[in-house]
Amino acid sequence: MTTLIYGYDPICGWCFGAAPAIRAAAGVMPVRLVMAGLVTGPRVAPAAAMEGYVRGAAERLRAVTGRAPSPAFYAWMRHPDAVAASGPPAVAVDAVRRVRPGAVLPFAHAVTEAHYVDGMDPNDPDAYAPLLDRHAPDVTLPDLHDPAAQDAAFAEGRARGIRAFPTLLLDRGGDPEPIPMLYDPDALVAELKRRIGV
Repeated sequence: MTTLIYGYDPICGWCFGAAPAIRAAAGVMPVRLVMAGLVTGPRVAPAAAMEGYVRGAAERLRAVTGRAPSPAFYAWMRHPDAVAASGPPAVAVDAVRRVRPGAVLPFAHAVTEAHYVDGMDPNDPDAYAPLLDRHAPDVTLPDLHDPAAQDAAFAEGRARGIRAFPTLLLDRGGDPEPIPMLYDPDALVAELKRRIGV
């Protein structure tokens, strides 16, 4: 069966922009979400230090995808304790993937949208409770800040060499074929159907 491999990061603005198109793609074929870590190691930093960059990128994000960070997101960025890090939310997403694989894509989208729309702090374990209640109520999160758990969450994406987000790979059972990320849902669906001959 053909699968769309989706290289995703929970705090990636372009993954926030891609969510409607990926939801549409999931109606065409199974989507396998993998992570590799956008903001890890020396890139982890106070969120406030990145606000200028994010605001500049947000205009292009809005132009391309029709989506952009909310005032609540920027309010989170300016909080003195806010840290930009992919590890903690990736551990949460990976925990759902391991226990409820069928719920991981909706949960991952919910995490990214809660962050960019509601200003959710992705480093706060308690912030995930309403998202888990909605998508995976039987999942108990491990320590989000455990380096080993973060490495495990990123293992498959790193093994596949994913370094940019979002990345799409069409897997027909051989070497996965890179395909362009089309942010318009209808355009992405049409491209996937064209490639699989539907």
